[in-house]
Amino acid sequence: MTEHTTSDTAYYRRLDDRLTTVATTPGATVRSVLRDTRGAFPTVAYERLRHLGLADELPEGDPASVDAAEAVRTPELHPLDFEWYFTDDSVADIAATLRDAGNSVLCLGAPTVAARLARRGVPVTLVDRNDLFETRFETDLDSLRFCQADVHEPLPLESTFPVVFFDPPWYPEHTEAWLYRACQHVRPGARLYFVLFPPLVRPAALAQRTDLLETARQVGRVSIDDDAIGYHTPAFERRILQDSDAPVVADWRHADLASVDVSDPGALAGPPTVSGGSEWDTFVTDGQVVKLRRTVTDGTTDVLAPIDGCDGYVLPSVSRRDARRQNVDLWTSRNRVATVGDRAVVAEGLRLLETGIDRSALSAAEFSTTVPASRKETLVTELNAILE
Repeated sequence: MTEHTTSDTAYYRRLDDRLTTVATTPGATVRSVLRDTRGAFPTVAYERLRHLGLADELPEGDPASVDAAEAVRTPELHPLDFEWYFTDDSVADIAATLRDAGNSVLCLGAPTVAARLARRGVPVTLVDRNDLFETRFETDLDSLRFCQADVHEPLPLESTFPVVFFDPPWYPEHTEAWLYRACQHVRPGARLYFVLFPPLVRPAALAQRTDLLETARQVGRVSIDDDAIGYHTPAFERRILQDSDAPVVADWRHADLASVDVSDPGALAGPPTVSGGSEWDTFVTDGQVVKLRRTVTDGTTDVLAPIDGCDGYVLPSVSRRDARRQNVDLWTSRNRVATVGDRAVVAEGLRLLETGIDRSALSAAEFSTTVPASRKETLVTELNAILE
């Protein structure tokens, strides 16, 4: 995968052109513009709208309501698991497309689509590394096979499929690696469908898309359905927007649907190297998913402490390019973060919360090792601030 270093200046020029075009269409509002930026994060797009002098010229527009089912989905989705779920309309459209394309489907990292296909009796195999799928969805379906596995490793699947759909993280090396893995489970004549991130999601995205499509063309004929897929805005992203200066917009993420008519599934030499990053332990308490880094950064001597630039413990970004991420040791599904100085105490506190103990009772709870009362009190105080 070629490294691209598109300048911010060139990126902002393209984004400004897009914003100007959308903002000058009849009936445009600030919110409608922010939903139509082809991937630019709403806070970034709003800043550019203000820079262009367009924000004050447009009505703000009505806020879109948050889908009730998504607002209460538990356990909540987490950015470290790259969990953005499709809107209901997109799930229905994708499932219909896959159902019409073949009599059995392999889904890589697309649980909502797999669940819908299975409920309609379509034989479907879902590969996902997150075992919370079995908590969030009905899994006792004859037509559903769930395989908990990492797509970046060889999959324990012996069969090939006439149709494969995958929704990879929005980074080029992930998309190429998932394409390679999908090709291992198809034959000539099969069809692959995958989500392609939009061209303004980051400065290098346009060039990265060009490279990815060229790679896909080695496998077969490629078609693109622009802006065909929409995503619900998860709780962690809503929190960022609620704490920003930009008007809150729901379900703003859209992407393209790429399809490949497979002629040579063995055309790709191998998958690119994908960094696994840090390892995290997962805890679930009152529906919130809390990730705790296994090797903390030693950024504090306190039990827990806030991170510079994260007011109210909220990390105002989900981008892996954000330098503040390197200081994050604890990360919740509502995008609250902290650095950790005493991992053992924090981990045990989270394990106790998983058992149903109330946070207010943690200071009196019995820990497996001796913990001074003052550190327990600090833990309770910080967790009360972090876990809403």
